[in-house]
Amino acid sequence: MGNSKRNLYDVIIIGAGPAGATLGYELASKGIDTLILEKERLPRYKPCAGGVTAKTLKLLDLDISPVTRQVVYGAKVTYKKNNKEFTKWYDKPLVYMVMRDEFDHLLIQRAQEVNAVVADNQRVCQVQVTPKGVEVLTTHDTFRAEILVGADGANSVVAKSLGLMKGVELGIGIEAEILVPNERLIKWDSLIGLDLGHIRGRYGWIFPKKDHLSIGIAGSLRQAKRLKPYYQRILESHDLGTYKISKLRSHFLPVRKNGMAIEQGRSLLLGDAAGLVDPLTGEGIYYAIKSAQIAAPIIIQGLQGTINLKDYQDAVDKEIMPELKASRALLRLFTWFPWLYFNLVEGSDRLWRVCCRLLRGEESYISIKKRLGVLQFLFDLLSISSSEVINAKF
Repeated sequence: MGNSKRNLYDVIIIGAGPAGATLGYELASKGIDTLILEKERLPRYKPCAGGVTAKTLKLLDLDISPVTRQVVYGAKVTYKKNNKEFTKWYDKPLVYMVMRDEFDHLLIQRAQEVNAVVADNQRVCQVQVTPKGVEVLTTHDTFRAEILVGADGANSVVAKSLGLMKGVELGIGIEAEILVPNERLIKWDSLIGLDLGHIRGRYGWIFPKKDHLSIGIAGSLRQAKRLKPYYQRILESHDLGTYKISKLRSHFLPVRKNGMAIEQGRSLLLGDAAGLVDPLTGEGIYYAIKSAQIAAPIIIQGLQGTINLKDYQDAVDKEIMPELKASRALLRLFTWFPWLYFNLVEGSDRLWRVCCRLLRGEESYISIKKRLGVLQFLFDLLSISSSEVINAKF
């Protein structure tokens, strides 16, 4: 996409994923002079299962059909410890399957259409934030702006440079594209696979794409050395162990603790850089987009008056963190009693529909919590911070 011929902007966003691209669109559409920097050439491959939930699509309000590889209406859930499985379907779309290079590129093009400037192949070497402005030094150029945004993922240069997200809880995941014949692909048409019982407190996933399967598993850092053997077991359990593995990659999965700083002076963090990942499902794309949409009006207001980005962290704490806290409680129960989850969802169509409504944004963890009445305190007890907080990542 080339390099920028200017070096002065209102806002510099580091990272061209869903968070950075969405914020770039929101700001540029309101006339804010915005630069998006990306370290790689675009479009670039991104290790991710590539599931855009129906609730994410509603939030995004964008036609993604040009990059949709599959539309999922059901799930096949296996629990290998007891050698059991079930398949359930829903009458509305649950997840839209994409390749992240195509999906992210679509979002970047939307930002460019409203005059956001995108400069790729610009690896950030150093950032500096002062009371008077921000400066970003890349491998090729130096850029300046009023506000800096880190949308640069789990290994955020912005977070590290400014001392943010210290002590963030990290998980690690591995994911690959598996090339299988058409007769195998047909078995996964409109169906995702969730594989329980191979690794404690986690699950593996099988996501169908147009011409291959995306298969992955995630765990805590202390489980990192065991992930590849577990991964192989998942492949073998579905008779996929003999097929070609393409683009096997690993990546960190951060989860923010309550109160952890995600803004400082003239800078703030979005999405994965801010640790905004659903502890139970591992979904990150939704919160990347949500955090960008929260940040946009606060940044615009700051540029029009006195810059104060603390309102952004307050808004995230109010609008996102209660959901993540409730999700953490459900993850704790899943870690201790995975068989209970399996049996409850298998035996209850009503509970299955609740899970589907969660993916569609028609239910929330908080709404589920409120149904417990006087037992709501159990959610609060179970949601206390723990290193056991990350699952597979959408």
